[in-house]
Amino acid sequence: MKEVVFTVESAEFKGWKFWISANVQGEYDNRVRNPKVTVIFDSGTQKRRVPLLVRSYTDRKDKFLIYAEYGYDVRDIFYNEHLGKKITVTFDVMYGEDFIEHIPFKIGESAGEKGMDDTEEEEPDETGEAEVKRDYYEIAFAPEKGEIELHAKFKEKKVTLGHKIKKEIQAFIAGIWHFLLLLLGLCLLPVYFCDAVLALLGCIPKKDEIASSRTVIYIIKHARWKVTSFCNLKIGILPIKLSCMSFVNWLAGKLMVKQNRVVFFSNRRNDLSGNFEFVYSMLRTDPDLDVRFVLDNRSVRNMSFRNMLRLAVYFANSRVILVDDYMELLFKMPRREGTTLIQLWHACGAFKTFGCSRMGKRGGQTLKSLNHRTYDFATVSSQEIAKFYAEGFGLSPEKVVATGIPRTDIFFDDEYREKVQEEFYRNYPKLKDKKIILFAPTFRGNGKNSGYYPVELFDVNKLYEQLGEEYAIVIKHHPFVANRNTIKNDYKDDIVDLSMNSELNDLLFVTDILITDYSSVVFEASLLKIPMLFYVFDLEQYIATRGFYYEFETFVPGKIATHFDEIAEAISEDDLEQDKIEAFRDRFFDDKDGRSTQRTVELIYKCIKVKE
Repeated sequence: MKEVVFTVESAEFKGWKFWISANVQGEYDNRVRNPKVTVIFDSGTQKRRVPLLVRSYTDRKDKFLIYAEYGYDVRDIFYNEHLGKKITVTFDVMYGEDFIEHIPFKIGESAGEKGMDDTEEEEPDETGEAEVKRDYYEIAFAPEKGEIELHAKFKEKKVTLGHKIKKEIQAFIAGIWHFLLLLLGLCLLPVYFCDAVLALLGCIPKKDEIASSRTVIYIIKHARWKVTSFCNLKIGILPIKLSCMSFVNWLAGKLMVKQNRVVFFSNRRNDLSGNFEFVYSMLRTDPDLDVRFVLDNRSVRNMSFRNMLRLAVYFANSRVILVDDYMELLFKMPRREGTTLIQLWHACGAFKTFGCSRMGKRGGQTLKSLNHRTYDFATVSSQEIAKFYAEGFGLSPEKVVATGIPRTDIFFDDEYREKVQEEFYRNYPKLKDKKIILFAPTFRGNGKNSGYYPVELFDVNKLYEQLGEEYAIVIKHHPFVANRNTIKNDYKDDIVDLSMNSELNDLLFVTDILITDYSSVVFEASLLKIPMLFYVFDLEQYIATRGFYYEFETFVPGKIATHFDEIAEAISEDDLEQDKIEAFRDRFFDDKDGRSTQRTVELIYKCIKVKE
């Protein structure tokens, strides 16, 4: 462990916002491009890991210097918890392979200099809506212990039952009022249609935001805009569907929770596959369970109305709810006491940063968002990475459980392996005696609706020509990728695109070499000890915009290629750095025994029995 010096340059409150800045110094390593500083807030009952945003990282005479700073609203840090009298703040530093927890620190000259206003002022209400007139916490430093203590200077108001009832009545009255305004707005539609026609004729100003080359469409959109402005409501098919879903969820919430009901929700898949398939295979043998499903891989806008209503009902009356990815609709409805929400995250290991780990960066989640933060438990593949998932999801670390990933159990099933191999070669007999290269990159873009891969940068035909006929190439793009590699007719027996109709894990059983980039498939491939090559033409950009939990160049278990021509050269010379695989596998899988499903199901049963 190299010596690292951590200095808190400033720590001060501005109202509810706690601003921290720090610098970190130590021995420079030119392989480190993405160092991390993390702040841990501890209320006594919950902990939160959040990034301290690295603003600059430089080297000076073989020493690195990191400057990091950010401001946190303490009201948003802990989910569904009243602020306590004291919050303890500590720091972690990750520099390459060195990870220093609870690091001691020095105090900079400006730290804590800001004076505190101790005058009695109006207290904020429980929503935090009051005007900020003073600092609500006092700061005490304990540098030798590596701790900052935040002591409350206010008396927190408790939300009484009467206040909750008052809020519900106010919300009900507001709903009725908006509904009456909507009825009145609909009665005024003829007036609004006339207004739209006059706008088209140039008699009155046209609404610039309404872009349409068709007259009828403009008139309809103009009239809808006028009604929306009058009612202060969103009007359209999706808002109506969401409103109905919320109303059905509210009604279902008046009924008792079904203590034996377990429901599978997914917006990632529309069939029972992945982790769900393995968990269900064990749960279905229990006749006392009431197991239900809502599986719909369409976007929220295109999701069936029936599935949205089913989801609303099950979310309100199920004992255990299982999800396998981010599901937007769950965070549009209130969590009901008596239900347990478990995230069976689909990916192994910890690779690309996500959620709150990207706070302060483009596309990152803020602490105000409820996304992910409402899970009771999340399952991961090893204890080492639990801290990163706790950070990304915005959960206390104890809620992240290293059960293993259920779908990885197949990698320890010899009978399943033989079955998959036989079926594959039955469908593609010409690949039987070939060395199979699996090309399985992840997507670029921001998600399902914008995902793509720059296929022009991976010339699959050229690679086949460079390697020769002893090889075959199987292509498996991410589900978010719509564009495809063009395959020459002469090569269609030896280059096969299975992006649409094959399970990625099954393809690993026939893979001799894996070419990928930033895909989490590397974790599954490590279980089978498959040689890997990482084609990362945009590594610098990816680090800058997305980032990784570990340093990419020292973390990945294989050869790195930044130019296309390096791929064939590395494969031909058998230069794939396979010696890295075993240590990689041991780091990210605690239990390599094929019993991850069993441990996950035991967690589910534990949750069912908690409040019986």
